Amino acid sequence: MQNSGSSSRLRRCFSPTVLTRPVVLLLLLLFVFFVSIQQTNAQWHTSGKKAAPFKARKSEDRSGKLENIAFVCAGFPWMYGPYQMQGDQLMKRLNEKYNFNTYWMMRGNNVHNIPPGVYTGREISNLTPPQVPKMPHDWDASHLKFLGLPARTKVTSVIARVNGAAASMSEVNDASKLYGIDAFIVLGDINVVYHDSYDFKVPTIAWVPFHYNTVRGSNKALLKSYTYAVGLSPSTTKVIADVRSDVAYIPHFIDANVLESAAETWLKKERRLKGNKNKSDREIVFDANKYDKMFKRRPSSFSAVETSQDGDDDDVFLVLASGTNYEGADRKGWDVAIQAFAKFHETHPEIKKHLWVHSFSSTQVMRDHDGNGNKAPPELAPQGVDLRGLVQEMDLPPDIYTVDIDLHPRGRVAAMKVHADVCLHPSKVEGFGMNVLECQSVGTPVVTTKFRAMEDFTRNGISVPPAQWEHLAALGGKWVMPDVKGVAKALAEIGKKRKTAEWKKKSKDAVEWIKEEFSLDRVAAGFDGVLKLALETHTNNLPFMLSKMKEAPSFAERPIFHVTTDVHPKQADWDEEWMLYHRPDVRVDYEMVQEMLHDLTTKEGEMVSLAFIVCKDVRGIPIEFQVEERDYDGVHRFNTEHPILLPTWAFAQAQQNFPYIHNTAWMLAGNSDQQFIKMFPPGAAQVMNPIEIKTYSDEL
Repeated sequence: MQNSGSSSRLRRCFSPTVLTRPVVLLLLLLFVFFVSIQQTNAQWHTSGKKAAPFKARKSEDRSGKLENIAFVCAGFPWMYGPYQMQGDQLMKRLNEKYNFNTYWMMRGNNVHNIPPGVYTGREISNLTPPQVPKMPHDWDASHLKFLGLPARTKVTSVIARVNGAAASMSEVNDASKLYGIDAFIVLGDINVVYHDSYDFKVPTIAWVPFHYNTVRGSNKALLKSYTYAVGLSPSTTKVIADVRSDVAYIPHFIDANVLESAAETWLKKERRLKGNKNKSDREIVFDANKYDKMFKRRPSSFSAVETSQDGDDDDVFLVLASGTNYEGADRKGWDVAIQAFAKFHETHPEIKKHLWVHSFSSTQVMRDHDGNGNKAPPELAPQGVDLRGLVQEMDLPPDIYTVDIDLHPRGRVAAMKVHADVCLHPSKVEGFGMNVLECQSVGTPVVTTKFRAMEDFTRNGISVPPAQWEHLAALGGKWVMPDVKGVAKALAEIGKKRKTAEWKKKSKDAVEWIKEEFSLDRVAAGFDGVLKLALETHTNNLPFMLSKMKEAPSFAERPIFHVTTDVHPKQADWDEEWMLYHRPDVRVDYEMVQEMLHDLTTKEGEMVSLAFIVCKDVRGIPIEFQVEERDYDGVHRFNTEHPILLPTWAFAQAQQNFPYIHNTAWMLAGNSDQQFIKMFPPGAAQVMNPIEIKTYSDEL
């Protein structure tokens, strides 16, 4: 289908001699990254022995079956993170109560080198190189089998080196065939699966923590391909329902018993230490000098909390600000939280208070991903915001705050939530808000921002209306800016009322609500139902899937591309899988383009990130693709007569920074692997004479 002459001109056009300096730099960085990955990824093996080639199961028709369920998630169950815990326990309950055979397929930078195969937890834990975390000896993984990704294809090899943290649709589809998987549950943002195919071959459910007020652009295009969508909060479910009707609400599970048990187990161990003999539990948990060694500014006798002589709890209002810190955009609202505490102290100096800031450096997570427990290299810069700097800028007295940036056992993290007086979480947005619910589940009130999941789930505490919107063009949506004064007032109100009978009742009611609404049994039952609905939806959709159609559908009846003649196209909000741009003076045979595009992407199985249709001039002679140097206008490297085809999701991402269509195409051409840029041969597009232009415009 490719025109060899046009292809060679395409390669010349995008050669380093004509690429702009930023594009050359980007390509160079991608090349260096690829080489470094190749050098650091050693051969995987088990217990020092080369893995035997995996024998695929015999081909069988599993249409209509729902027995083998795979969970797709970043990392392994025993690694740090709430997603890993959620997936592990959900799969365990689906296995034990609903008799599903449950599997785990990890996505991430390292897993592309795991040999294809089905592993036990111990077997996959023993794989090397050491970036793979070792499974704890007492970890129960008997309910799971672990899947190696299918052997790489030309497509997935490119994806692995450019976007290694994501799985791809073709990998999911290949895994369904290789291992006989009947359905997949994908936990994560909408874009954690790279879309290099039209359709999923088996029911595939997206369990998403969506962060924005609307689903549009690339998120809309990507979300459409999943069989079924599940929102983690009512507000997310409502937003997704504006785009597609097959959506359900299923939250993460919250188990207060697990939190309280972990906290007590940790405290039991700590109480045995000599220095803790006469300390209360709160003093052990919030030992400022022990957990703030890097910032020595107080005497050794200092205590963040106090115990009275009669043994009653101290009256220090302990404000816990705990969460992740890996985003430069400060989505978790650290800046607002610290400013609000300072304002609270300024307006209510009479209240004894202490701010405990806890968030470990992003570089420390690497120790969890490193099988040898090695620290991150010093040249690896931490992500997120400077918490110490933020606190120091507020000029707070050193005895009313502690900055704790250690990576603690889960038991101590749980103990902080149990023994704090309030959890401070004025995030800009939360897709679910695990900390918000965990604090309330153990009776601790929260201060949150009244937006999306935080508004949905704040029962014991105060959800503060935001101050304004914050638009994020690069991410295709907007979230809110929390209100410093409002958060400070909320802290003061809880500080004064937290011990009243009214507030204690509110706390008790929230505990009971969470126990019922977020139980693991309820979550598992929800997924048992959604899996059945997804199978029904998938079966009904089969006849309409592009990947199943042997012949291209008629453009008039089922177009697979949206047409525009505007060089500054509107924001992508259409349902068609592709976008076709052509100049108003160029006549395009849409039916021919539809047939060529369908054949290329389904029959031939080609991945296409960008395509051009070779255009003929008014005389019927093919136009040169590359602009001659003497005709170069400083903007257009290729002649603008040639129509441009782009995947809708890729165009939606690119147009946020490159709204001019020729800049969009140039950017994608410079950043794509050249084998995925296609040239359709002459015949489908031709420049019209002035008389034809008027007639054609009337037809459009």
